[in-house]
Amino acid sequence: MLGRAFRGALRRWARPPALVRRSTGPHLRIDWAPGTGHVGVRRHATTAVADPDNSSSVATSSGPNVSASSVLSTVREYRQKYPECTLLVRVGDFYELYYEQADDVGSLLGLQVVDKKFKGGTVRFTGFPAHTLLRHLHALVARHQRSVAICEQFQEPMRRAFTRRVTRVVTPGTLIDDECLATTRVHNYILCIASVPAAGDGELGLAWLDLATGDFMAGSSTVDALSADLARIRPQEIVVDRDDAQVLGLLEAAYPPSLGAARPAVAKIGAEQFASGRYLAADADPAAELDPAADADPATESGPAAADAASRVDTEHLVLAASELSAGEQRAARALLGYVQGTQLGLLPPLQPPRRYAQAGHMRMGAATIQALELVRPITGGDARSAPTLLTELDSTRTSAGARLLAERLTAPSTSLDIIEQRLDLVEFFCTQPRVRSRIHEQLESVGDVERAVNKLSLNCGGPHDLLAIAGALRQVAKIKRTLRDHLKSSEAPRLRTAARKRTLAEAPSDRPVSEVVHDKARALQALAPLARAISAAIRDDAERDPRAFGFLKRDCCAAVTRLHADLAHKERERAQLQERWQLAHACASLRLDSIPALGHFVEVSKRDAARLDGLGEFRMIQSLKSKVRFEHAEWTYLLSEIELLRSRIQTEELRVFEELRDRVLAASTVIRTNSRVLAALDVAIASAAMAAARQYTRPRLSAAPTQPHCIENGRHPVVEAQLLAANRQYVANDCAFDAQSRVLLLTGPNMGGKSTYLRQIALTSVLAQIGCFVPADRAHLHIVDAIYSRIGAHDNLALDQSTFMVEMRETAEILRHATGRSLVILDEIGRGTATADGAAIAFATLKYLHDCIGCKAVFATHYHELVPQAVGELGALRPLQTAIFEDGQGGFSFLHRVKPGICSQSHALYVAQIAGIPKQVLALARA
Repeated sequence: MLGRAFRGALRRWARPPALVRRSTGPHLRIDWAPGTGHVGVRRHATTAVADPDNSSSVATSSGPNVSASSVLSTVREYRQKYPECTLLVRVGDFYELYYEQADDVGSLLGLQVVDKKFKGGTVRFTGFPAHTLLRHLHALVARHQRSVAICEQFQEPMRRAFTRRVTRVVTPGTLIDDECLATTRVHNYILCIASVPAAGDGELGLAWLDLATGDFMAGSSTVDALSADLARIRPQEIVVDRDDAQVLGLLEAAYPPSLGAARPAVAKIGAEQFASGRYLAADADPAAELDPAADADPATESGPAAADAASRVDTEHLVLAASELSAGEQRAARALLGYVQGTQLGLLPPLQPPRRYAQAGHMRMGAATIQALELVRPITGGDARSAPTLLTELDSTRTSAGARLLAERLTAPSTSLDIIEQRLDLVEFFCTQPRVRSRIHEQLESVGDVERAVNKLSLNCGGPHDLLAIAGALRQVAKIKRTLRDHLKSSEAPRLRTAARKRTLAEAPSDRPVSEVVHDKARALQALAPLARAISAAIRDDAERDPRAFGFLKRDCCAAVTRLHADLAHKERERAQLQERWQLAHACASLRLDSIPALGHFVEVSKRDAARLDGLGEFRMIQSLKSKVRFEHAEWTYLLSEIELLRSRIQTEELRVFEELRDRVLAASTVIRTNSRVLAALDVAIASAAMAAARQYTRPRLSAAPTQPHCIENGRHPVVEAQLLAANRQYVANDCAFDAQSRVLLLTGPNMGGKSTYLRQIALTSVLAQIGCFVPADRAHLHIVDAIYSRIGAHDNLALDQSTFMVEMRETAEILRHATGRSLVILDEIGRGTATADGAAIAFATLKYLHDCIGCKAVFATHYHELVPQAVGELGALRPLQTAIFEDGQGGFSFLHRVKPGICSQSHALYVAQIAGIPKQVLALARA
């Protein structure tokens, strides 16, 4: 009859081509070697799942009926191919888990687990609605560090059958969905570590990548320096050779089990992955690299998709950039790209060419220093929300890219005087121009995370909302560029240097106007106005995130869409007229024309009105419910088939427009990324300027010569000062001066006198200056340091059988081995974890080695008062300092937190014990 046969034919003919997934032929898949995490890509055939009407269906699925035995066969097949992964299988409108994974994931996600009956028995089963996938991915991958294989469902184009195949493997380091990440304000790096077989000095190659933004870096490390590099990069996942015992041992030492969920995931792959790779062969032919036939089968949907994605990778630049890398860096980069390509089943986003991280251009700080200075995480552990850090105090950025740039700079300050001065020039400009700062700050509020949007589009994970974010950012680029140029054209700009000098009490190192760096930023911005207009003219502001959702285009975006929507509106009016005509003709006020995927088109009436239609030959009953009865009618079937045909044609046209806009965006991705980087730099500079203006920070005067004086006048600790101001308390500022006669400062004083804070504020002043920020001081003349080393606080590492004293000695040994004459060293309480005689001997020997052999600038705080006279007598470039305390002579006292010249011969431990609440009897006995 006209009904289902005609409807089915129309549906098959009208299905949008972009929604069809072919099942014929092989497709790429990721292959994990059992128990190893080994990743590889190879071809295999998809699994077709028949959908006969009489098959048993999964009860929780609201979509098409699916053969239960076929689903289990698919589960078993992919569980074998992805043994390391949690497998999520799409069945209708649900993602389902089976067997022991149902119990495991059910307990993690709080899902109900049941025994589900199948032919031949029952299996453990659970699931969740498909629209909650991102929330559950966040829990599984980001929180519990699971790798997840997502098996999607696709309908055959010419038959009522379905195929299922894994389309993506999600690991902690390859998360790209904003909803799945704890925050987009820091990079989500995946790092690969490669040993260099020919190197005998423990050289390691590193490569790290943020898949969501396309940032791709490479660098070299050593066995001794790896922990410092790990603290700087802060990867969420680390890829290593499963047979490399040395690297695995280093990771175990850097991330002991006591860290729990704070440890990054470790993926162990085969050694062959480090020796081969199509993207980073230094002698590769770029034209051959770009050949899509190498990885794509034209008979499959995944073939063209893979070819399309491969064509978006700027492979020629990757190859050329790889030629600048060392052998170890190339090994790591090849393995990393192969691993990431495997998780994306052959797809790669338009990655930036790998940038080589040169340690010589950045200040080195070890893991202990980054932790002790609380740069990005509090020293007590946890994330930045649990306690203030330098990052939380500085970060008033308005864009995710700006926040990521600030965090990156904090853990790797520059040692290039030119780069630092350019950053300071930009901060100075915004310090002296509050109106411009306020306007651009407001304009940055509307800038989305375009780097992530571009990469999501390139991986076929993006949607209309990503295009809108890019268009919105481009509009703001035009406004910001106009704001900068309008101001620079004013007569005030030439006088910026003079005004800034008076304000900051610091002279510029050159005659280069401050406004020149602003001109450079304005010139680098490109608004791409035609692209922004095209996106805004086509896509609705309230568009769905999924490009397959109906109606995300504006109806007047093009003539074809306008005409199709007009035809659809006409058919919808016919539908309303038909429903009203039947309601009147059959006296059925409850009559409704409707459809659902499982049943098709139907005429629905209440149970009471069903008798009015039951005797009519044109209405055929197809379903009876508790309170409703549903009928089939040829005229309604024909009309709704026409409506669905029009909706499908609209959807096809929408997908065509979306893909055209996406391709235009990807073609302009280099410019868009450049815009993002410039806006991020402006964002960081504005945040720094706002902090400087609010807290009276000053521009530091910097020198590349270590022989120049290193002086801080009335310096403050930025984080402690902020906390005291919040409590309406005043911070006690202190001076610090290094010169040829006082390279080493020996600090003594009572407990709670402020020694540790003084040490930290000296180091933080250098960190702030070398990331390009103003500093919390009245005046600062600093020389650029190549590294900061610290040894502050006491903690153990029992997981590695290291006592408090052993940890202290290991950290001290690292300082003494690696510090140079250009380094800044801060040491607190060396030798306190052992017997007094041994501890004092170690402390003096360490102090003398720093003074005589290394020649660095150092601040050495100690309670060993007995070594002070000897040190002052033997070490000519040492100056003693003390923290002051007020005593009234009647048992009253006060810590002044003031650092002054001299020696404090007492630790005043009993005063601290009194404050802590030690009983008076105990204190009396101690004094006796």
